[in-house]
Amino acid sequence: MLYVNQQDYPDIPYRTNLKEPDSEAAREGTAASSACGPCSAMMVVDRLTLQSLSLEEAIRIACDCKANMDPGTDMEIYGPVIAEKFGLTMTTTNAEEEMAACLQNGGCAIINVGGNHDDYEGVLSDVGHYVVAFAYEDGRFVILDPAYRKGKYDVEVPSRTGKVEDRDRILYVKAEVLAEDTATRDPGYYLFRRK
Repeated sequence: MLYVNQQDYPDIPYRTNLKEPDSEAAREGTAASSACGPCSAMMVVDRLTLQSLSLEEAIRIACDCKANMDPGTDMEIYGPVIAEKFGLTMTTTNAEEEMAACLQNGGCAIINVGGNHDDYEGVLSDVGHYVVAFAYEDGRFVILDPAYRKGKYDVEVPSRTGKVEDRDRILYVKAEVLAEDTATRDPGYYLFRRK
């Protein structure tokens, strides 16, 4: 399966938060800082179709459909456009069981992580972020993080230790961890399937 790390693309512009044109994201945003949504879409398209989606095209689609008006990428706008273009369907849910069923039946999911809030320390990210689930094995979700870096799940943030099994950027995460990480998001999961 294709893996794309947004941090590898600091020189590709991706302006978001355009409702606030003076914001840093609107003036200086890049794929490295803001393109977890387009990178996740690239991985989903690769997994579920015989087509490919370049990062430049993924970003262009996000801009054309105005999914970049707020900070990051609005998956409720962007996801259906990607699904239609590549012959997929997209539904949403907040239930880990529904996501597991989707994955077990050949689908893919983009997970809408909320980051730190109140006294909760985010596991998959400190801030809003998208990651891709592509399998469900032995009661755990198998995930690719477009902002992965070695040490992110233990050394950098010790409270994450033991909550993510990192097998050289392929992550294994239990449902209860995802439930907490998406608790402030609605929907928490975007489910993609072949038509």
